[in-house]
Amino acid sequence: MKALGGLLDVGSRAAMATVGQEAIVEAYRKRGHQVADIDDIGKLELCEMDKVRPNLGLAYTAAATVEGAAAGFAVSGGEIVAAGGSVFGAGVGGAPGIGTVVGVMAADAAVVLVAANRAVAHIAAYYGYDVDHPDERLFALGVLSVGTATEAGKATAYIELNKLVQALARRATWDQLRQNAVTRVVEKVFTRLGYRITQRKLGQAVPVFGTLIGAGMNAHLLSSVTHDANHIYRERFLRDHYGLAHEPLATPPMNETDVVDVAELLHEEIAKEDGRPTDRGDGERS
Repeated sequence: MKALGGLLDVGSRAAMATVGQEAIVEAYRKRGHQVADIDDIGKLELCEMDKVRPNLGLAYTAAATVEGAAAGFAVSGGEIVAAGGSVFGAGVGGAPGIGTVVGVMAADAAVVLVAANRAVAHIAAYYGYDVDHPDERLFALGVLSVGTATEAGKATAYIELNKLVQALARRATWDQLRQNAVTRVVEKVFTRLGYRITQRKLGQAVPVFGTLIGAGMNAHLLSSVTHDANHIYRERFLRDHYGLAHEPLATPPMNETDVVDVAELLHEEIAKEDGRPTDRGDGERS
């Protein structure tokens, strides 16, 4: 799964490179706004952004639905054919093995996760945030964690995102945020998110219903990611625009299996580079 994190990082970078920042800037120019780059968009008013920003959720959700249906059919369709036995000469032994099922689901999860990451970067750009910057890349990962969390884990994921914002704000200079540390954090986040999504998607390996489940899960995931990303970046823009501070939030009971703590991963990686022990949260240090 560690290798998956690295591959997803590469894939997400390639996907984000296709966002088309110049096209976004040009969309604002056509509305009469004098903007030279993504950062200039952040100087506009929210009402001006709303007149330019498209509904990205529909496009990303539709694409993910097709991908999920294809993955679900690849597994459940194979089981249906195998069940035909005498007709196709395959018999039950022709059904996809567990390795094939997990492989297809992991691949589908990777594709969806890359698309979700691109969607977050796309939405961020329309609010004036460039995820090519190290701090924005980390923030986008936090947004992705919120968007992919289950309903039970969203509150905790949002609080962890708030912790990340405060951790980033405490750094006097970004020279402290070394690029290799950011890369390792990105890989770990993608590894954990990929594993989590793959576990959920194993339910697609159900004959007949696999295609519907696959399409539905992907649609729900991308809809959740784009909805949460829009809400979070909208709130963040208003806070930045009007100088509203991010106050610490009380932490509810942690759902460890559903939340990726980007702030904690960042702390651990920087501590390793500095040669300091890292607190794993259980009173022990490594």
